[in-house]
Amino acid sequence: MSISLGAMIICFLALMVIGLPIAYNLIVTTLVYVLVAGFDPIQMAIKMYGGMNSFSFLAVPFFVLTGQLMLRGGLLESLIKFVNAWFGRFKGAIAIVTIGASLLMGSIVGLAVASAASLGAFLIPMMKKEGYSAPFSAAVMSSASLLGPIMPPSVLMILYCTAVGKTSITGIFMAAVTPAIMIAVLQCMMAHHISKKRNYPSYGKASWAEKVSATKKAIPALLLPVIILGGIFSGIFSITEASGVAVVYSALLAFFVNKSVKLKDIPDMIIEAASTSGLVLVLAGAGTAMAWGIANERVMDMLIGPLSSLPPWVFLLLVNIVMLICGMFMDDYASTVILAPIIAPIAWALGINPLHIGAVFCINLVIGLATPPFGITLFVTSPVAGVKLEETAREALPFLAVTIGVLLLVTFVPQVSLWLPNLMGYTG
Repeated sequence: MSISLGAMIICFLALMVIGLPIAYNLIVTTLVYVLVAGFDPIQMAIKMYGGMNSFSFLAVPFFVLTGQLMLRGGLLESLIKFVNAWFGRFKGAIAIVTIGASLLMGSIVGLAVASAASLGAFLIPMMKKEGYSAPFSAAVMSSASLLGPIMPPSVLMILYCTAVGKTSITGIFMAAVTPAIMIAVLQCMMAHHISKKRNYPSYGKASWAEKVSATKKAIPALLLPVIILGGIFSGIFSITEASGVAVVYSALLAFFVNKSVKLKDIPDMIIEAASTSGLVLVLAGAGTAMAWGIANERVMDMLIGPLSSLPPWVFLLLVNIVMLICGMFMDDYASTVILAPIIAPIAWALGINPLHIGAVFCINLVIGLATPPFGITLFVTSPVAGVKLEETAREALPFLAVTIGVLLLVTFVPQVSLWLPNLMGYTG
């Protein structure tokens, strides 16, 4: 190991222990490497700019802004009523509504925290009012919010594809659809099972008139994911263009149809979009610079040699273990910019399909969002429910179990995620 690589590793770990935000950690660590290795610091700046200079990143603020318009524009309520009308007769109705609404919300926004915060504010109090325990209410919302970064369009997947290259954003979106739906269905079944066991209430069967009425009111909101995903998958417009269309469509609904968003709300929504987008951009730039340093040290050559002799299934098992552990201690964006450029090339060298390893990577990181000690969705939902984080984490275990079950299925049966991309002509 060279002195410069050793300095990089020591600096990174030391700053992690101190608790410096990961974006600043990556910048400082890379700067230390540059100085020790004797490179011109301008090289680092060039690499950071290159990591941020991606047209696909324009989609991030637009999708975040779309989520804000959905929340403030009253469109979220119509989605909730729609799901409730069709599934409210089952035991654990509101829990099932929460999972279904999260799936639909994920197909519009693609952010776990946004889903947990926006939906949780509505649905957790509703669950508690209907007699569900507070920890269970928080756990359902925390687990359901994981669907956001899995169901396309996903900010996490955009960041992943930009970080590794050689992977189609549209292709990985397609690869994520089936796993997302499977997770949602299994979470609903688990919620129903637990609710039936604990005798949690249902709403009763809605009449056809009520179902038709709820569906009619939800059609404008339901058309949004159809427009986004349909346009992307059919090739009518790119990811970035789709995000722009989503903003225009949701703005028309929020300002002129529902008339629930005012001009005075615009600055707050823009600030929220800018904050999230800025974080993604800084991480992307810092991660690219650090990946450049790792490449200079020929770390990949040292890793690919020993690991390329492993059977692909053993490597995939190791990836699952490593990523699940990383997800407990680092957020999904940070893990992506640090680890994706290392793991993806090794997987490709082993003959693993780029879309397959991308789907496995992203699902792993999403699970980490709901696992202690730093599961961000647990921190978001627990205060809303008024319970301790440990109580929420305990109740979330059955939902995490089924999510991990789907992860293992996707890992070792590649066609689960690849059949749709293959059908649409995206092979890698």
